[in-house]
Amino acid sequence: MTMKTRKIILILLTLSLCLSAQARRKPLIGVAPGYNGATTSTLSRSYTDAVYRAGGIPVILPQVNNAEAASEILSRLDGLLLTGGADINPSYYGEDILNETVEIDAHRDTIDVLYAEAALSRKLPIMAICRGEQLLNVVLGGSLYQDLPSQKPSEIAHRQKGDLRFPTQIVTVEKGSMLNKIMGAETLRVNSSHHQAVKVPSDKVKVTAHAEDGVVEAYESAEKGQWILAVQFHPEQLVRVENGWLALFIAFVKACR
Repeated sequence: MTMKTRKIILILLTLSLCLSAQARRKPLIGVAPGYNGATTSTLSRSYTDAVYRAGGIPVILPQVNNAEAASEILSRLDGLLLTGGADINPSYYGEDILNETVEIDAHRDTIDVLYAEAALSRKLPIMAICRGEQLLNVVLGGSLYQDLPSQKPSEIAHRQKGDLRFPTQIVTVEKGSMLNKIMGAETLRVNSSHHQAVKVPSDKVKVTAHAEDGVVEAYESAEKGQWILAVQFHPEQLVRVENGWLALFIAFVKACR
């Protein structure tokens, strides 16, 4: 074997080892927290636990005040998880606050919108839960019901009184959708803790699940090259009791590899 051949083999082995190590690397998932004022971040550990159990490394995102900072941070990460929390300021979709039930967090809105826009620009996979689903729809050009009880009256309790680890309502899932393929079912029992919801879906998303009263419960991207799984319910709570819900987070982590 010549010296040149040995060098080529060594280079190929080194490259193979590097590629193998990269394949084993767990994706870094940015998780958007809530805030207690402008100085303290708050986040239920159920989100980070679900990401970690699914094979990802959760990274709680810092507060930012400009698009450049958000983009720079996400350039080091592999995906974005938008979490639950307060209402979205209706000014983002051209409306005034409807009534006293609308409780906004303008500070968080600014930060979450910056991260969502940066993730979309970078084509990062996005999983959006509850408030996250609502915010992403608004960022993409859609609108919301500000107060479901007054704007879309229903006998269904969308803000359940019981423990969120246990489902209280049924949603219908579109056959062939991402949610259907992941969960292997056309109906799902889910939990519910919201008083806002998607009103007019963005034309950049495809609605894939509804509650029995027609409220949007899930959507995915309608555009190729952008992985989005958005749900109105809280799978990070359901997974604490039923392991089958971990499939949603596994699919998200897989998309981030």
